[in-house]
Amino acid sequence: MLSEQHFFKKYVNRLTDRWSMSKLELLFACFLVFSFLSGVQAHLMPSVYPLTKSITDGLLLVVCGPLLWFIYQRHQDTRFWWWWGITYLSTFFIEVLGVATGGIFGEYAYGPTMWVQWLNVPLVIALNWTLLILAMHQVASYIAPKSSLLTALFTGVLIMGYDYFIEPVAIALGYWTWEAVDIPLQNYLAWGVIAFLFSWPLSYLKITYRHPLLIIYGVAQLVFFLLLQALFI
Repeated sequence: MLSEQHFFKKYVNRLTDRWSMSKLELLFACFLVFSFLSGVQAHLMPSVYPLTKSITDGLLLVVCGPLLWFIYQRHQDTRFWWWWGITYLSTFFIEVLGVATGGIFGEYAYGPTMWVQWLNVPLVIALNWTLLILAMHQVASYIAPKSSLLTALFTGVLIMGYDYFIEPVAIALGYWTWEAVDIPLQNYLAWGVIAFLFSWPLSYLKITYRHPLLIIYGVAQLVFFLLLQALFI
């Protein structure tokens, strides 16, 4: 009985330590939630909506940049920066090829909402995708903690589901447009494969990156799109 109580207490303490945050991290968590919820409100106010659309790049950078810093500060794993740099550049140029050829995701183009672009792709879009891959991989690692392959597979599935929910709102907000009336299945499959390929090294190489802020970021952004889907479009 005592051994069972000791095990339970040890597990709870480990879980508490994993999800504990400093005061600065808690403050940033509040900022994350406030940013996405206030973003919903801003999109529903005609007087400020034009300004909201014009500062999308800046807002994403303000949110994503500190989040990357908090992740590194918690673990001090320099391999994280190698993974992030390779994944950012790879996903960005995959997007470039996708826009130019239509052969990866289908025929699509980015709109002017995210206006800081190079080669017709917003610079901030790959930053967001790297963090979403991290967030979904963290969730997937709870589902399949002992298999790097299964964790990566679940990450791909979660990313496909995530993209499915954000697509209608992203199109309505002018983030990107599709040539076809219906979003091609190819788009979701491509993102599933990309997320699988780039998330697999995280667990295989045991790169330390987990952070409660990643889950908050992923949930807050998903709620942002779901609320806009219900209220805006």
